[in-house]
Amino acid sequence: MKLILFLVFVFMTLPTFSWAAGGGLSSSMSVGIMGGFVNSEQDNINILRSRANARTANNASDLTKAYEAGPFIQWRAGLLGFQLRPSYFTQSEGSGLYEYKTSGYTVEAHFKLYPLENQNLKLFFETGVAYGSQKTHIKEDTFTVDAEGSNLGYLIGLGVELNSGPHALILEAGWRYLPIERNIVTSTTGTPAANSVSQYGVNQELEYDNRDLSTNMSGTKMMIGYAFNF
Repeated sequence: MKLILFLVFVFMTLPTFSWAAGGGLSSSMSVGIMGGFVNSEQDNINILRSRANARTANNASDLTKAYEAGPFIQWRAGLLGFQLRPSYFTQSEGSGLYEYKTSGYTVEAHFKLYPLENQNLKLFFETGVAYGSQKTHIKEDTFTVDAEGSNLGYLIGLGVELNSGPHALILEAGWRYLPIERNIVTSTTGTPAANSVSQYGVNQELEYDNRDLSTNMSGTKMMIGYAFNF
């Protein structure tokens, strides 16, 4: 349902840019790819990880940084641009008997403003909405649980495009708010330790200390990319 709402919003927005381009404004289209990292801390998972470290010889680190990459398509009319960007999101820590991972995908709609530009450089500001679907994997000794959740969020950012003919190098910095407050268990094996998760039945909400174990795809983003302009 959340993804459907996101797609409805996107397709309602597209005619605005078509109208602007048809109203005499110079228009263009570009395709490309973006990649980088997101400073996304998984606080609830990190609590479980620190407890596991305290009771065992495990030394897994906190989940604090995710990697993200994906293609995009962009339409521009005058000072305004609209970009649709799907991305793959992943982060992991630990190995062997103790593993903590999240992965998933986002679909972002970026609304861009180009206030300053010349033949070689374009400065832009952006805001937008995002849909995210995230999977969580926790393995502690003989216990394993997988869960997933989704939500809608928003983003802000700025960046520059360095142009050489139809080619462009993109540098982008931003912040995305995309919390996943509830995760539904999809599979589980074994029995957790006493101070690990407290609810883990399939099709139930994943919990620890009798409260929802939340994750997120939020955080500051640093991205680099390539675009080909038509």
